[in-house]
Amino acid sequence: MSSLFEPKKLSNVWRQIVKKQMRSLDIIDLYDYYDFSSKIEERAKEVSTQILKAQYRATNPLIYRAEKKFGICRHLMIPAPTDALIFQTITEHLAPTFEKRTLAKKSYYSRDKHALKLPHQLRTTGYWFILWPKYQKDILGFTDSCNYLVVTDITNFFDNIGLRELRHIVSSNIQVDEVVLDLLFNIIEQLSWLPDYLPASLKGLPTINIEAFRLLAHVMLFEVDEVLNENSKGNFVRWLDDINIGVNSKDEAHTILGNVNDVLKSRGLALNLSKTDIYTAVEAKAHFMFDENTYLDQVDKADPSDPGFANKKQEFLKHFRLHLKNVHLRNWDKVTKRYFTVAGHLKISELRDYAYNLYLENPEVRDSIIRYLSRLKFTRRTAKLILDLLSNVKRYDDVTLFRLCQLITDLNIPFTTRGKAFITAVNKLLQLAVSDFDLYCYIWFLAKYGEPHKIMTLIEQEKERWRNEQFLARQVVSVLPRCLCYNKEIVKRMLDEQMSTGPRDAASVAINIDSLLNIEFLTSHDKYLFIYLFLPKPQRPYPLSKYLIVSTLLSSHSLEPAERKRIVTKVKEHIKDKWYLHWLKRYSLLKV
Repeated sequence: MSSLFEPKKLSNVWRQIVKKQMRSLDIIDLYDYYDFSSKIEERAKEVSTQILKAQYRATNPLIYRAEKKFGICRHLMIPAPTDALIFQTITEHLAPTFEKRTLAKKSYYSRDKHALKLPHQLRTTGYWFILWPKYQKDILGFTDSCNYLVVTDITNFFDNIGLRELRHIVSSNIQVDEVVLDLLFNIIEQLSWLPDYLPASLKGLPTINIEAFRLLAHVMLFEVDEVLNENSKGNFVRWLDDINIGVNSKDEAHTILGNVNDVLKSRGLALNLSKTDIYTAVEAKAHFMFDENTYLDQVDKADPSDPGFANKKQEFLKHFRLHLKNVHLRNWDKVTKRYFTVAGHLKISELRDYAYNLYLENPEVRDSIIRYLSRLKFTRRTAKLILDLLSNVKRYDDVTLFRLCQLITDLNIPFTTRGKAFITAVNKLLQLAVSDFDLYCYIWFLAKYGEPHKIMTLIEQEKERWRNEQFLARQVVSVLPRCLCYNKEIVKRMLDEQMSTGPRDAASVAINIDSLLNIEFLTSHDKYLFIYLFLPKPQRPYPLSKYLIVSTLLSSHSLEPAERKRIVTKVKEHIKDKWYLHWLKRYSLLKV
């Protein structure tokens, strides 16, 4: 245990892996967990000591909802940084051994660690009946060419994983100290979602989008891999619980599916019959949308500055309109996402005309539409579309509103009459914050666009809502630097209050902000702070979390003049957003 949780190792795992994982989650911390990163050596020592003394306890995760379809939502979790760090450290310890137990090129769990090809990455031209065998070999990794492709997955996979069965499978596949498994599964049980005060069921792996939980779910299906490998003679590939099997007859398919389901039943799992299909070569080509994927792969290489690009764009739009008619095909949503990704890359703004209805009716493509809009210039039509989406989308989850707010803060909105009118309209739609997540989204929006006195008023009015909520209180404290030039005394009082009596996460941010306000040189707080704020290549858009830290530093009267000048020089080089610059200039924060 001491070597596994050695503080230096923990620090490296955070910097190299976990920090990026936390940034990639559905709900993002307004302070970018900088309070944790800047003191990672101290935090690592604290975590190591608690673990070795058997005193470590998991922190309550943030539970949020993400819509799947028809208003039905997944319940997902965001762990505290310390819990995510422990999970990843154990994953780094276990993964190499599990990799040896995994059937080579047959089952996968991490896109970061496996070079798994996608259906459109078959580099051959010709008729499909000729390509079909090559597709099976190069993309699916099948040993032989087969007449049929079986596609299936597992019903509510994560929710139905028994923790006792999972622990048994993990311990039977590798040699690992029992105390490591004790720690791992103890934290998992502490994080497991329990509505109200229901007793623990020891069933259900928390749905957290970090590598540790994908690895554990992957291990749960090692027995299935063995059955598939033996029954299909190696003609299968599995991505977590998504399974493709090559067979030569429907009878063979039925036999294999029955055998796989029997193994799953012994573990409290079952195949999802509604998502199980047996395709011929022709049907597989249609449902995997092979031709469209190949076309998109080619058009993505187009050069918008090429004289012939206008014709390519018209051809692209024709393909897209035809694609919209194939909504019944299995991979329609995945290919729709690709269309928006390619359109964003090529700056094809015409897909904006289709975005409204697709966004409202298809939750699974919303993120791709948001990313597409973020790559377009801000125009009147873009502004109208965003306002229409904010007004009319039926929100059954917590992610939809945040993604729209994040889009608005990422866009380069001009500080003009038109830009101000758009921000005013958005503010009217967001200010009626009903849920705690609504309030979080409104705070995120105000962090960039809000008048300092309005931010302070909101914080005071909603104090009873956020003061005892770990995550929400943390976001409130994170936005306080925007109010320093409005009323520094009130901000200082609130920081002192949070440092002494606030929730732990909020206190941590308050301590960090207070420290930044009292340093003479950046290196006295964090030797990596300057490079963290100003990367060698300027970030576009400049991150909101970093802007708040820059605001804190430039509001300080403790900085040495030479250090302040160095920061201001870099700010002018890295920050081009008109709204950021407006606030910095309005309160004379760029003076040296």
